[in-house]
Amino acid sequence: MLATPPVPDELLQAFRDYETMLIIGHKNPDGDALGSQLALGSVLSRMGKRVHLLSPGPFERHEIKHLQDQFLDIIPPDADPAVSLAVVLDCSTIDRIGSFADAIRDFPTAVIDHHAAGEPFGDITYICSRAFSVTFLILEVIKALGMEPTKQEAELLLFGLVTDTGFFRHVIARRGEIFQTAAELVDAGASPKDAYEQMYGSRPFASKQLLGLLLSRTEFHYGGRLLVTWETRSEHEQYGEQMRDSESLYGQLLSTEGCEAVLYIREDVEDGCTVGLRSRHVVDVSAIAASFGGGGHRRAAGFVHHGDREEIQRELITLFAPLLQESSQKTVAGKQV
Repeated sequence: MLATPPVPDELLQAFRDYETMLIIGHKNPDGDALGSQLALGSVLSRMGKRVHLLSPGPFERHEIKHLQDQFLDIIPPDADPAVSLAVVLDCSTIDRIGSFADAIRDFPTAVIDHHAAGEPFGDITYICSRAFSVTFLILEVIKALGMEPTKQEAELLLFGLVTDTGFFRHVIARRGEIFQTAAELVDAGASPKDAYEQMYGSRPFASKQLLGLLLSRTEFHYGGRLLVTWETRSEHEQYGEQMRDSESLYGQLLSTEGCEAVLYIREDVEDGCTVGLRSRHVVDVSAIAASFGGGGHRRAAGFVHHGDREEIQRELITLFAPLLQESSQKTVAGKQV
């Protein structure tokens, strides 16, 4: 069971003291970042605060595209650092918030995060690397403020929780607090059925075509312990971000017999590519991502590479060699020992 660190008193006091809240999430937002922002923003609005929800975008993922209109891409010019608090969610490094990093330089900053690797920043921090999602921590904040989530807030918090747990597929033994939290949110009015539909339902058939293409070109390395696939720039332009179903791709590859880790590279940035890393048992992919300026969790991490896709692909495959040799010694019949 997770012993969540107490919410810092200085964070709770800041929420009470400041008049305006700038709630900021990371680039390429996901359900956890947006769910955390929306839920916290709702709670602070109920406390009488002026709230601005900010995101650098883009909102191209199928499951979050409809949320874009609720976020600003610039800080309102009348935001006053003397009475405003910048609250950064789900970010282990300040560069993850893009141009907002410079824009909030003069603002007092609070950080709520759950990533294992990164570069600490912020004046007030509430960080728990063992928490499965930031929405899990936001629920702790709500309760520490002496409040309870509304039905809408519970729906947002559950959406973030199921996003970062792969709808509980990533939950390991002795982490029952995840289900206790889910039960608490369901009792508050959230629907797992609706959350699942938002995550996986009503996707265009083209998303299945892209998934098939990525699966068909997958390379097997080190006896199948590492699976590697990629998306070219022309394919990204053809299908777009909305057609990408990374959760299904990672799920299919990680469920392959003998697979220990997955490398997925997308040529989706102007001068380089985005690298996604996933692990089944003992390989810490967050350490790999951190060495390239990225971050994430032990089992799921990533970074942006400014350069040639094939070059970083070869380099990463080489880096996995000693890690997979070590993992094969620590694992017997698929069970960590």
